[in-house]
Amino acid sequence: AQCNLPAMSSSLADLSANVYKAAPTFDHSTFQYHIQLHHGAKSWEVTKRFSEFDSLLQTLSNGRFGGLPSLPAKTLLGAPTDQASVDARKEQLRIVLQDLLLRPDTRTSLAVRQFLDISAHIDEDIRSLQPTPVRSFEDPRFGVSGISIAPEASLVLVTHEDSTHLSRLGRVWSVVEPDELGALHLWGKDGDGAWKRTFSHTYGIKVRSLCWESTTRQFFVGLEDGKIEVYAVRSEEFKPQDKFTLELHHKSPVTHLSVSPRKLLSVGFDTAMRVIDVRSRELLCGGRLQKRLRGEMDYLTSCYLDDARDRAFIGTSGGDLFILDVSHNPPNFLHTVDMMTHPVSGICMGQDCLLVAHCDCVSVLSLEAKGEERRTSRLGSHRAKHLHGSEVQILSVAAAPERQLIFGGFADGAVAIWSTREAEAVLVLQAHSSEVTQLVWLQKTPLGPPP
Repeated sequence: AQCNLPAMSSSLADLSANVYKAAPTFDHSTFQYHIQLHHGAKSWEVTKRFSEFDSLLQTLSNGRFGGLPSLPAKTLLGAPTDQASVDARKEQLRIVLQDLLLRPDTRTSLAVRQFLDISAHIDEDIRSLQPTPVRSFEDPRFGVSGISIAPEASLVLVTHEDSTHLSRLGRVWSVVEPDELGALHLWGKDGDGAWKRTFSHTYGIKVRSLCWESTTRQFFVGLEDGKIEVYAVRSEEFKPQDKFTLELHHKSPVTHLSVSPRKLLSVGFDTAMRVIDVRSRELLCGGRLQKRLRGEMDYLTSCYLDDARDRAFIGTSGGDLFILDVSHNPPNFLHTVDMMTHPVSGICMGQDCLLVAHCDCVSVLSLEAKGEERRTSRLGSHRAKHLHGSEVQILSVAAAPERQLIFGGFADGAVAIWSTREAEAVLVLQAHSSEVTQLVWLQKTPLGPPP
């Protein structure tokens, strides 16, 4: 899905709320909670029942706000009656309300403004921060395994793979449905601004990874059988004209690809990494990293090619981040960064730093000069308070250095957005119903937002 993101706002940043009292309703059927609000020199009070808090969170959820706080559990025999239970629930509701007000997207939402009667007391033009969907590109048969954007060619490239439980039977299931395990689609934007599917190809195996190289107008498709298909797109064309196949990973899935105008970096389930010249398509360097993995079942999960410094950053399922010199063959091992025990699911470049998605957070690592990799340190991390690693993991990461923003995609379909200056998310969008496998930020027109 393509979305436009409004500028971050500090509206209502100094609004405070305190649930200071719980009192029985007129008919003594339940309790109502008194909320005192302050904004500058203004103050007012509202009273709400527990059920109204419940309705508020449901309204936010229906409005695609993600990573929301949870209400205290409902009691079996109705509202609590003893003072200790009432006070405990009051405190829990105070924390829920505080969390909603700390996040810029939820505190500026229409639902929260109506709940707290803000419009009647604050004369301010408050704009919602919720991103607006622009366009969806989908193949209802599959989940999305990769996405690449080519603004200069007005193309969106998407790879899909079957993610159902039956598909996990692998080649056994492919005998039953030999042509329905993966797909590649190209979407082109024509002169009248309409998006059209310009090319499609269905595979009998899963399509695992994808990347686009704008200088040579090539895109690379990593497959489950270890092959990488290379397509060339000529100028002014929306369809690939040439195809070449690389066999690099010994019939093991190609788990990730990263490309530059000079080189293609691929990593596979066979624990091998390969670097290819994108023009001659010759193998420049490569090797297996199995001996450096923590366990026999670990594999390579993600990669980033730092072409300017001839380095490769490679993440593993065991929580390691390898840094290798790829200027010659075989590659030279430089350093390992311990990212704890959770898989490294995504790597991208930030503003003079490296962003690594793992567990439930994005860690910020220092980007050291070549030869100084052992000085690499963790500068900070970004999390969403109510997206815990015990329940959901982060799967993808992207950055918008121009706006000082970082994006993270989670396994429950949520997309969190952070300011580079804040550790806690400023916005969480429930963008999908399941895994957000990849994120791409576009700053420039014609496909991105206007400057």
